[in-house]
Amino acid sequence: MGGGGRGLRRARPMTSMPAPPMLHGLAYRVSGTGSRTIVLIHELGGSLESFDAVAPGLDTAAHVLRYDQRGAGRSETPPRPATLDQHVADLGRLVADLGLPHPLNLVAAAAGALIALGYAGRHPDRVASLVLLAPAVSADDARRAYLEARAEACLEGGMAAIAEATLDRSFPAALRPDIQRFASYRERFIANDPVSYAAANRLLAATDLATVIGALAIPCLVLAGTMDPLRPAEDLRALAARFRDGHFAEVASGHLMAVQAPGAVARHVEDFTTAHSRLAPVALHP
Repeated sequence: MGGGGRGLRRARPMTSMPAPPMLHGLAYRVSGTGSRTIVLIHELGGSLESFDAVAPGLDTAAHVLRYDQRGAGRSETPPRPATLDQHVADLGRLVADLGLPHPLNLVAAAAGALIALGYAGRHPDRVASLVLLAPAVSADDARRAYLEARAEACLEGGMAAIAEATLDRSFPAALRPDIQRFASYRERFIANDPVSYAAANRLLAATDLATVIGALAIPCLVLAGTMDPLRPAEDLRALAARFRDGHFAEVASGHLMAVQAPGAVARHVEDFTTAHSRLAPVALHP
């Protein structure tokens, strides 16, 4: 999530892959074939590359879409902060114009859960299942104060000013045995536009989707990282129980489990979406 810049795309760290295609100002990648569609929605401060090691485990029997949210990654930065409604509309338009079959299986990391739940709440008939990785659905007073302080800090000092404190919590030293994996993630994190990142923090602080959860009949798997200090497993187990068809599992990981434990995430996603897919290969409009 993000927004509030000048409508431009930003330079990103060099990778061995070609730049992703663009549609409606959004950078995206689609891989795989099949009757199912799986959409991977990245975390706050992340990008479609957060799922680089997850997507290959899913695309043998499904279309897999991952994209940079507006204001993040290589996607365009809007002139004003993007609202949740705009993020939801972006997802709907991207899926429709790419001609991907519905219903969707939405996989969302952390604050990306706001987009997944927002879309599911508006279009429950277009969603077959939800898989939420350490989801953020609301913020208490302490969390709101933290998010506001982080927004101010990155506006004043840039992304480097908040990188260490943020990554020490979401990607602690004990989870960095693969130095290159951590270095690549840190490089992408610092490449974020500070204005867009600040706006995304404030959107998270101002959004509460707790009431949406109990109204959804869509099967939902909540995954918790056993080493995640930001969203402890016991809290996420309780969150899963609030869904009408909620499921819960743990992954040996920290907060950024798509990066830190991609194989386990891919297995959970594949098993859950296969079990709960409703086949309806029809492209709908947002």
